[in-house]
Amino acid sequence: MQMILFKMNEQSYLISADTVEEIIDTIHITKVPLAPSWVEGLINLRGTILTVVNLAELIELDKPTDPRNIFIMKNGEEKKGLLIEEVVEVIDVQPADLQLKEDSEFDYYSGIVSFSDKVANVIDVNHLIFE
Repeated sequence: MQMILFKMNEQSYLISADTVEEIIDTIHITKVPLAPSWVEGLINLRGTILTVVNLAELIELDKPTDPRNIFIMKNGEEKKGLLIEEVVEVIDVQPADLQLKEDSEFDYYSGIVSFSDKVANVIDVNHLIFE
């Protein structure tokens, strides 16, 4: 399965490429008054207004100082942006490489994948951002 490896605050994360329609560089984000802290704001993507969710705020991490990319997430016809620090690469992960986390207190962590030089948490945030 194809997964996108990205980093936030010097930690590595993986997200399924099936849930990401495209990856864009960060563009101007308009703040929304009284929005939850994890809503970064709104963007205009080729004439379509999308809500941008700050992943670090959503999963309670320190906010990155220099977010560079936005995942355009899709769920049926609905789309939202997911602000992250930096995309590293798209990789193929074999199902046998995925170690499932069954005892995690957070429902967005679905497992980990070990590489020779790092460990990456696999996250699934669609159910959080498309409620």
